[in-house]
Amino acid sequence: MKHYWRNSEILSFRLIYCITVILGILTEGGKVLAEDPLDWPNWRGPQQNNASTEKDLIESWDPEGGAGSNLLWKNEELGGRSTPIVMDGLLYTIVRDQPGTEVEAEKVVCVDAATGEKQWEHRINLYLCEVPDSRVGWSCCLGDPETGRIYVQSVSGYFCCLEGKTGEVVWDRSLLEEFGLINTYGGRTNVPVIFEDQVLTSAVVVGWGDAPKYGFLAKPAHRFMSFDKSTGVIRWMNGTGISPYDTTYSTPTVTVLGGQAALVFGSGDGEVWALQPRTGQPIWHYPLSRRGLNVSPLVVGDTVYYSQSEENVIGNTMGALVAIDGTMSGNLSGKEKWFVPQIMSGKSSPVMVDGKLWTVDDRAKLYVFDPETGEQIDKQALGTAMRSTPLVADGKVYTITNSGRWYILKPTADGVEIVHKLRLGEDNDGSPIVSHGRIYVPTSNAIYCLGDASVTPSADPLPPRPQETPIDKDPQPALVQVEPYDVLLTPGEEQSYQVRLYNSRGQLLKEVPAGEATYSVDGPGTISVDGTYTAPSENEHQVALVQCKVGDLTGTARVRVVPPLPWSFDFETAEDVPLTWIGGRVRYVLRDKDGERFAVKRDELPTPNDPNNKLGTRSQLTMGPVDMADYTIEADFSLEEQDGKLPDFGLTNSRYSMTVRPMNNELRIYSWSPHDHRTNASVEFDPTAHTWYTMKMRVDPQGDKALVRGKLWPRGEAEPESWTIEMEDAAPHLFGSPGLFGKAEVAEIFVDNIKVYPNK
Repeated sequence: MKHYWRNSEILSFRLIYCITVILGILTEGGKVLAEDPLDWPNWRGPQQNNASTEKDLIESWDPEGGAGSNLLWKNEELGGRSTPIVMDGLLYTIVRDQPGTEVEAEKVVCVDAATGEKQWEHRINLYLCEVPDSRVGWSCCLGDPETGRIYVQSVSGYFCCLEGKTGEVVWDRSLLEEFGLINTYGGRTNVPVIFEDQVLTSAVVVGWGDAPKYGFLAKPAHRFMSFDKSTGVIRWMNGTGISPYDTTYSTPTVTVLGGQAALVFGSGDGEVWALQPRTGQPIWHYPLSRRGLNVSPLVVGDTVYYSQSEENVIGNTMGALVAIDGTMSGNLSGKEKWFVPQIMSGKSSPVMVDGKLWTVDDRAKLYVFDPETGEQIDKQALGTAMRSTPLVADGKVYTITNSGRWYILKPTADGVEIVHKLRLGEDNDGSPIVSHGRIYVPTSNAIYCLGDASVTPSADPLPPRPQETPIDKDPQPALVQVEPYDVLLTPGEEQSYQVRLYNSRGQLLKEVPAGEATYSVDGPGTISVDGTYTAPSENEHQVALVQCKVGDLTGTARVRVVPPLPWSFDFETAEDVPLTWIGGRVRYVLRDKDGERFAVKRDELPTPNDPNNKLGTRSQLTMGPVDMADYTIEADFSLEEQDGKLPDFGLTNSRYSMTVRPMNNELRIYSWSPHDHRTNASVEFDPTAHTWYTMKMRVDPQGDKALVRGKLWPRGEAEPESWTIEMEDAAPHLFGSPGLFGKAEVAEIFVDNIKVYPNK
């Protein structure tokens, strides 16, 4: 693909700045990285604090354009929620594709950062999606300066690595189908981060394994997943508190605290956490809120600054700004450096400006604090609502409110001076960024590129990154890591493993050769002395744990074994629903009634804090590999009734759902639940409570389309000849795991006689 070189001023700048680039070369994990100091490869910038060292930036602009306007270009195709990134002369962002149409999707767009001219786009066909179209593009792209690759997490849980120059897919994972990611109507989607050879992302995850030895992954938690950034192989998965309040979108800060590498973030359980980024082991956690946390932490030295706008853990006030000593460990409740209540900054992240701590609350009120004491210095009203985070650059602060009020501010000895302001008249969620002398402002309608074309970009060098304590200060092994952490195999398939040894601070001591490790299997299958696992040959749905012992330490990895079709589940001799099902155990239990045994989707999922908890009673279940295609799924179901209300139940096939919706008196087929225009079909159906029905769903490729068909009839009666419902999708899904959908807040759902078999 043609590369559009930047203008001559920037080429000159590159020559001027070659020394800075060379000095910017650093070593991480044994690999040499050469970073352009003026790139902005993640939405928070190269320092992960929304601050830039660039100089000679504009102090005014006119969105109407023209001579002297400082508007370099405007691209309306790039309008949306996401904050863009810039790397190697290219700008990347996530937007809606063909909004409001029957083929709408999400897409990554790459444009020339100097001209706004499109280079490529990557369409993401959303599936099993609960997110409204207006919240598509919630996440942000992530660039890897070492490889030039881009990482993207979609609102539906599709996670991919793309070549930055071409948009070609390097690898991808379906976090929903493979690991149990939850996407919700709120749309909150996390942004990945890179640490050494890993790319890490997170979500509320409900996976497989309801016992401690499996990590309790069948229970919901905000969990991080670490992938090899080159291959997409999962290295580790670990989470925070069980049964989180919310899905959230706090982007982690990867830093060093007290000489220890740390991944610092706000969690769905209402606490600020620090994990070891190489191992996922917890360092400390600080309880802050009774709801999930969304802003990104600001780390200055060893101090972590954080804010939130929900109910505080202590007392009944709403919102807080807190400073935490990041060098501590364990539960830090009550150990904060200082705490200021009733600062309701839950969406815009705090920034440091000229030695002062700035935060903008949800009502667009700007506060300035002394970062050492928490004492308030100033307060100014900027507008009525705030979502984005200010940009700090060239002694100024560039910021925009949710309603499109734009400001350029300067810090003063006792507060804030307004240098420039205007009204754009467009909504804003994404944050302004700067790269190579150009400021990029994302709005719902466009991205604006601002700058003075006559000025050669310049910047002070980036500050040195904090360093870890040398490994030789802690050479004692403390943890064995077995990679891949989680795999799905077919009967008889083999899987090899890589083993690493870490110290107590999460630093890699060595990769363990086969001769120094002892392998065993807890469950079916065998493993060789060199660490090659062979799945059992029986056509059964099974799980196993691969165990690796090095000295006195043992690490484990999880294995699911799923046979080829056909499958049949009647539960008559089963003790529980299959352990291989993602989102199966805990949410479904088996029950005996009237001489038969069947699965029950529970209408309550008790937690220690709420014995009548309803969170999670609406959920997706997946059964097998992501690449399954050309099959039929069927099941019997019966809906219970409570206060005149019946629950929803459905099947999933190749990323489509067919769902009975009693409160709407309909049977519906769809891939994107809340989207009114994306291809869907419905027919009238009014189910009777306590009555068994049989449901059948089939997906067939039809050229460049998909034919999705379903039948529904009373159990025990003859199957009807004609299909009850069908639709043709011009933006087809042609593969995906079979599964079940249930919305059981109002009453239980009974399920039996599940069958999945190749299309006939």
